[in-house]
Formats: sequence, C-alpha cells, structure tokens
Amino acid sequence: MTNINQLFSPNVELQEFNTKNINHIPSFGSIIYTVFLDRSEYIYVGIGGLSGKSVQDRNPRSRIIQHAQGRRSGDQFCIYIQDFYVIPSIINSQYTPKKGYLDMLTKEFIQKRLSYRYLVVQTDDSDKIVRRLERELQNNEHKFGVPKLNGQQVQIKQSK
Repeated sequence: MTNINQLFSPNVELQEFNTKNINHIPSFGSIIYTVFLDRSEYIYVGIGGLSGKSVQDRNPRSRIIQHAQGRRSGDQFCIYIQDFYVIPSIINSQYTPKKGYLDMLTKEFIQKRLSYRYLVVQTDDSDKIVRRLERELQNNEHKFGVPKLNGQQVQIKQSK
C-alpha cells in the first residue's frame, strides 16, 4: 500500500522547482506530487513517469523538470500558473509584449513561490497507481482538501 500522507506531511521536506537539482527523485518509476504556493497553500496534484512499458522505462523526473522550465506549450500546470497567478499580477501594469516574456515570468513564479512533495512508485503497475491516487486527491477522497487549480468539486444533488 502506498502512503500518500507524506505528500502533505510537514515532516517531509518541501522541494523547490528547479532543473539542476533533481537527483533526490529516483531515476525510474512513476511519480505523484502535490504543489504548494508559498510553502503552505495546496494548489495542485500531478503525476509523471507514465510512459514506458516497464517500470524501468518510466522517468519520474521529466515532469518536474518540465514544470520548472515554466513554458506553457504542452504543460497544463504552467498554463494554470500563468492564468491564475502571472497574468493577474501584470494586468494593471505597463506590459510590452515580447516573445517568451510570459514564459519567463511563469518560470520565475514557479521557482520562487512554488514547492512540492512527491512519492515515487516503482512497481509494474506504477502508472495505474499514480493515476488512481491523482483522481482520489483531486476528489478529496483522503480529506487533505481539494487542490485549487485542478481539484474536482463533488456535486451533491439537493432534494427539493
């Protein structure tokens, strides 16, 4: 059984997003991670290391590196960060469009204000396990709260 408590435990160190120091993450398997704004607000749950037939072929580091780079293209996490945090911060300021500028601001925001905890699963069915855990956390099935950016609000039917 996978212990997801470590994704929220204050006893587990938060990691900073960067592309240089990811050796603390094992080199194979699947990853589930929780992201925190300013080291406290739970805003996102994500997964990586899904492709590859065997667990040895799956790379849990690639998704963290992708996020740390801050580029919107093909990265839903970076799109959320740009839409919810970066763009609102520049709406009332003087902005001159420049190629790559919003990606640069997104990268700075991610690297300065966001941190994460992770869990790596190294079994043949690791991809299935992290997908299930991600859905469960998005639906708050473990009572850690709903992640602000990609949580699923359970709709309860009200009787009339």
